Amino acid sequence: MISRRELLKLVSASGLASVLPHIALARAPGDMRLVVIVLRGGMDGLDVVQPYGDKAFAALRPNAGNMGYMDLDGFFALHPRAAPLHALFKSGELGFIQAVATPYRSRSHFEGQDILENGTSAAQGADSGWLNRLAGTLANGNANYAVDVGTGEDLILRGPTRFRSWYPDTKLEFLAQSGQFLTMLYQDDPLMSQALKGASDSGERSMDIADTDPGVSAREVAALVGKFLNEDARIAAFSILGWDTHVNQAKRLQPQMVRLAETISGLKTALGANWKKTAIVACGEFGRTARMNGSGGTDHGSGGLALLAGGAVAGGKVLGEWPGLGEGNLYEDRDLKPTEDIRRYIAWLAAGLYGVPQDKFTSEIFPGVDMGQKLTLV
Repeated sequence: MISRRELLKLVSASGLASVLPHIALARAPGDMRLVVIVLRGGMDGLDVVQPYGDKAFAALRPNAGNMGYMDLDGFFALHPRAAPLHALFKSGELGFIQAVATPYRSRSHFEGQDILENGTSAAQGADSGWLNRLAGTLANGNANYAVDVGTGEDLILRGPTRFRSWYPDTKLEFLAQSGQFLTMLYQDDPLMSQALKGASDSGERSMDIADTDPGVSAREVAALVGKFLNEDARIAAFSILGWDTHVNQAKRLQPQMVRLAETISGLKTALGANWKKTAIVACGEFGRTARMNGSGGTDHGSGGLALLAGGAVAGGKVLGEWPGLGEGNLYEDRDLKPTEDIRRYIAWLAAGLYGVPQDKFTSEIFPGVDMGQKLTLV
């Protein structure tokens, strides 16, 4: 019988990313890499990168304190469970953008994620994802394809650019039991089906949570994404779930920060020399309320936080126009006020990586976006 980890190694060695939920890959010309991480659920940027230098912060969150937070620039400090990110920030390989958002100002996860992924100002603004349109622009008529591994329903890489899904005939829910998914996928492949049979022939097992497959770790995701980017892929997208912290946020955010930090540092390790040719952007559909609720959590908000990382980015800074948290500064008297359009930053980042003309972004990739003054992010 082979172990789960041996199974993952087998699949990795075969060049397949089938075990990874919510991962999409695209091949494009050139030698620069772009990784987009969707932080699904709405990350609380005020907790991840605390604006301790704003005097109003302590009044809004009197129990937040600054214990263990790592200073970034004398005004902002990073969550204590994200030490690898702090090291990257200090080395200039990571930066943050505060008070950013899409044009969306309501607070529905579904609408917010659709707008983040389709790149427009409306949930039904486009049937394709902005990353699919960017990949199509880079293809220049050459054979260019995308691979979506997971539910097959993520919008960000959906569209006319060649697209391949590991779910051609089924709507199988991608649970942690990756072996079950692989068994269905490779039932007609003699070699893989035999290996999977060996992995699953372990006798009767209970359904207690301690006995179930914990799924693919952040480091495993990073390792396999890095493998593809070191080979043919030049654009990758995947999701990190679990940022909807309505209850007991202080506790729930800790493993999320570890996972995010392990993902970014894992990508650096996996990419090796290609790290210097890579830019990563991570953001969610919206931020969260400035005040904590009665359950020790935060509710759906507006202005949020984005992360930029990679050897190709001009890091070591907290970017964005800080709106303040004092009286009259909050959006609808509850949220961090958005002062920057995240699409503007992504557009300038991609333009710096690939040399795509500005009018391509404003008319096609992010239709209607105001790119404003040039941002040097690469």
